[in-house]
Amino acid sequence: MSNRIAQSRLRPEPPGTGRIRILIVDDHEVVRCGLRQLLERESDMEIIGEASTGLDAVRIAEGKRPDVVLLDTKLGDIDGPEVCRRILTVSPATSVVMLTGYLQEGVVLQSLAAGAKGYLIKDVELPEVKRTIRAVYRGHSVLDPKVASGVIANATAGNGKSLRRLAGVLAESDRAIIRHVAAGLTNKQIGARVHLSPHTIKDRLEKIASTFEVRSRTEIVAESMRAGLL
Repeated sequence: MSNRIAQSRLRPEPPGTGRIRILIVDDHEVVRCGLRQLLERESDMEIIGEASTGLDAVRIAEGKRPDVVLLDTKLGDIDGPEVCRRILTVSPATSVVMLTGYLQEGVVLQSLAAGAKGYLIKDVELPEVKRTIRAVYRGHSVLDPKVASGVIANATAGNGKSLRRLAGVLAESDRAIIRHVAAGLTNKQIGARVHLSPHTIKDRLEKIASTFEVRSRTEIVAESMRAGLL
């Protein structure tokens, strides 16, 4: 399965500079420095700030409204998923990418539930970091393949059975829509594939989200993975 999961909102090109404005949040200075040096070489990216704590990250995000935040899941004051939630409260248009060394299923799902658009493990190849930043900026979501497989492998038997029962009530057409979402297609593209209007696709996705008791496209795909649909 592709590790890219589309979101419905496709962001336009940034005004003015034409660059993706990035905030780096990590409590290790060497990590922040390394990421800055890596990303500042890209003509379409600029670093607008760094933070070593969650509180500083939220403050900077509120003041500067970055396009993308690279956020560690473990900080000295506040855990990453909560920082993500607070950042999106003060800057809803920001895309948050969790860049971390933690593979625990709970942390992954908490991050997705908080609204993170991406989750990458720190041993990822550097070009993938850049690709992920560009992808989430354009409205997509990206899960490291190791994360995706871990969510499936570590799901508890009870939760898995419950999710499978929920998945069983979905029509095959709904399952097809979920597969297209996971493949990175927009509502318009999905509609063209299944011969429905984008508005109908939006309504169907809202009903699917209600079935899984989640709110976002990313969470739909995460729960579908756990239920064995993907």
